[in-house]
Amino acid sequence: MGIMQMVTETESVPDSSTILARAAEIGPFLREHADEVESARRLTKPVIDALRSTGVFRMAMPKIWGGPELDIFEQIEIIETLSRADASAGWCAMIGSDSGYYSGYVDEATARSLYPDLDAVTAGWISPAGTLEVCEGGYRLSGRWSFGSGSTHADVITGGAQVTENGVPRITADGTPEFRIAMLPAAQWQVLDTWNTTGLAGSGSHDYTITDAFVPAENTWFPGETHRSGTLYAWRGMFVANVVGVPVGVALDACETAADIIAGKMLMPQMTPASDEPRMRSGIARARALVGSARSYAHDTIGSLWTTVEAGDEPTFQQRADLAGCYVHTVSTCRDAVRILVDTVGTAAIRKTCPLERQLRDLTTLGQHIVGQELMREWAGGLYFGRSPSMPVL
Repeated sequence: MGIMQMVTETESVPDSSTILARAAEIGPFLREHADEVESARRLTKPVIDALRSTGVFRMAMPKIWGGPELDIFEQIEIIETLSRADASAGWCAMIGSDSGYYSGYVDEATARSLYPDLDAVTAGWISPAGTLEVCEGGYRLSGRWSFGSGSTHADVITGGAQVTENGVPRITADGTPEFRIAMLPAAQWQVLDTWNTTGLAGSGSHDYTITDAFVPAENTWFPGETHRSGTLYAWRGMFVANVVGVPVGVALDACETAADIIAGKMLMPQMTPASDEPRMRSGIARARALVGSARSYAHDTIGSLWTTVEAGDEPTFQQRADLAGCYVHTVSTCRDAVRILVDTVGTAAIRKTCPLERQLRDLTTLGQHIVGQELMREWAGGLYFGRSPSMPVL
């Protein structure tokens, strides 16, 4: 199958091995287009089409819809494979594949209306940066959100918002302000050209806005609400877990890139093979150990939570704490590993033509996302003491 051939509704449902093989197949294509994507500050149409052809955007779509409903480990492996080729493509694939989860947060009729295509892409953020003013039949939505990764090619865009009534915040029974997440077709939102960054430049993570738009009540939800059964949809934070595939994939490719550079490098002025130099060998070994340990810890942590959810139980505070800590640990450890590789390789790694140069920038930017911030560690620490954070997906 050619990489530009689209997945159609009439073909057999692609399983995890098929999607994974397709993801690996388009790797050289993604690498070839990485510079163009970075310059455009968004995924280009050929790249979007290539990603769509793999079936990655439908990974979490339910079997009852004809989707593959891949488990979280299969999703992580696919995102990892794409991220080896290009971090921006892997990141947008990870974000866009949330459609399978989001379509389960609303009722069947609404979901079918928003997602008539299993390969539909979702973008947006759930933080309550907007307002949902109560009106007849639903709400009027206004607001501006940041970091709308993939918003330039999305089919559905989401935005978290505080619920107000007559301009006054509505308070829930537990005394906290009520907020919900609104979902509308992408054409109803305005994407603002704001994404000028150090790394992940091709992710198109622009700000986006909407003003006084009507949102039917059934197009809104709150984390924890679900209309689906099955392990994949049973816990409100599962849609975030595949994020670990991005930093791990980037760092694994960086390890291979650095090893190839060292294997072909002669040190000056001594004119000896770089691979014979102890510090070169040590740098490669340290980086690989860091990435491998982060990957193993992520799989172990997510595996523990998955087993609990699969048994029909709610994750414990410790499991949730471990997961929150795992996110920031994976991002920071992979970034540290690539920084070691850059220092080890030396001047070759600072050239724009060297993948390591972009990979370090990509992971530096990823470290500023909420999953990579120190705040995530603080939330993890609070969970160890039985205190739920303000982030409702932890």
